[in-house]
Amino acid sequence: MNLKWSRLPSGLVSSMLSGHLTLGLAASALLYILCLTGTAMVFHEEFARWEQPQVPEMDSVAPAAAARAAQSVLSELEEAPHHFYVGLPTPTNPRLWVATSERTWFADSQGSIVVEADHEWAHFLEKIHYYLTLPTLPGLTLVGILGVLMAGLCLSGLLAHPRLFRDAFRLRLKSSRRLVQADLHNRLSVWAFPFHLVIALTGAALGLSLLVAAVFAPVVNDGETATFFDPIFGSEVEGADTPAPLADIEAALVNFERAHPDVRAWVISFHDPATEGQSAEILAYHPRRLIFGDYVGFDAAGRLGEWTGLSDGEIGQQVVASLYPLHFGSFGGLPVKILYGLLGLAACSVVATGLNIWLVKRRQSGRPVPAFERAWTATVWGAPLALSAVALADLAVTRELPWLIALFWTLQLGLIALAMTIPGLIGKRRLLWATTAVLLLTLGWHSPDLVTGPANPAAWGVSLALLAAAVILGRMGLRESGRAGDDRVSGSGA
Repeated sequence: MNLKWSRLPSGLVSSMLSGHLTLGLAASALLYILCLTGTAMVFHEEFARWEQPQVPEMDSVAPAAAARAAQSVLSELEEAPHHFYVGLPTPTNPRLWVATSERTWFADSQGSIVVEADHEWAHFLEKIHYYLTLPTLPGLTLVGILGVLMAGLCLSGLLAHPRLFRDAFRLRLKSSRRLVQADLHNRLSVWAFPFHLVIALTGAALGLSLLVAAVFAPVVNDGETATFFDPIFGSEVEGADTPAPLADIEAALVNFERAHPDVRAWVISFHDPATEGQSAEILAYHPRRLIFGDYVGFDAAGRLGEWTGLSDGEIGQQVVASLYPLHFGSFGGLPVKILYGLLGLAACSVVATGLNIWLVKRRQSGRPVPAFERAWTATVWGAPLALSAVALADLAVTRELPWLIALFWTLQLGLIALAMTIPGLIGKRRLLWATTAVLLLTLGWHSPDLVTGPANPAAWGVSLALLAAAVILGRMGLRESGRAGDDRVSGSGA
């Protein structure tokens, strides 16, 4: 029996078309949210410092202070942790911290514990960008798939426009809406193409890593998914759990500084600390390298072992160790972070204008989808509002991560649903003004902590950046007020 598509019921065809549009909008929305939260994630250390500006900061600490902080926390824990960490001050996060897998504490320069970490806004950014707030494996996998999609869009967009580089500096801001959107989309795509492709490929690699481990571990690693990456990052040594003194942090750091004066100790990590079978290692930052660092182990007396090989081992190890810094711009200090932030905003604009162009083409060809146009407006301009509302709620209402996650998705999905069902209710102008108001409320609520706390350049920098964002969005809202109608295809700042 030959089934002819032309004979399918019109109702079924209409339903399939609607489903196709919905899936396309959903994929675009998730990719846009990833780009937006990724831009914010570049500054996650600064956001954490902004949330708790009262935490003591220092350029460095003595090895004895780091050891004292570790012992202070370990002695207060009811149960010995499976994993235990001591973080040393770095230029981007100049704080001494001690952590288990569940909790983190900050210490002063003498190693005395002063306050427990409570920066759930920064934690929320990690959760939504790494996993889209889903469980680890499905969340990472979905993010990885979106990275593959973004890489495909970068390459196909480049190949589909042979005049792309010839017109690299052509921007017709006074032309029709469609041409303005197309020029903005194409220009930003060309100017930021290397960045967007690197971000997409590294995001895909990081996101799909656990899926790769789950698929190939039964074949190449006897089914042991947990140890699949040991050849790259090193393995944890299992030993006797008989209580014993914590491995000598002070001696290890002294020996490390003497043996490796050109690199900087960053994090000290323990597996089964304070037991006879404990393993300990120092993660060290290597200046002028793309790798996030390399590990060197030490024994109970603080004697150092060998490097894992991320800095000088196989080329594959070094490439893998460079994925995270390349993806988040954590390899060149604040100037590189600012550049990544600007290029991240360009990625947001490319995603937004890309779907805008398609929606405008449909409208001009007599096949408009007004409900989807309104939904895309609510996505593009509702996501900043939802993120701002989460930041305000984190400061003023609750710092419970599940509630912050629920707030974000309730706002984001609620705005989309209202925009689709009630024309004229949710538009670009109102979303811009609402985001401006929420940002100003957030800054007002946070200002007492900022003013009364110790000098914290990162906290002041974040506050000034948020104030600038509020001013820019407010001006955009005023500009929208001068245009006819508020219920149309969203722009992306154009």
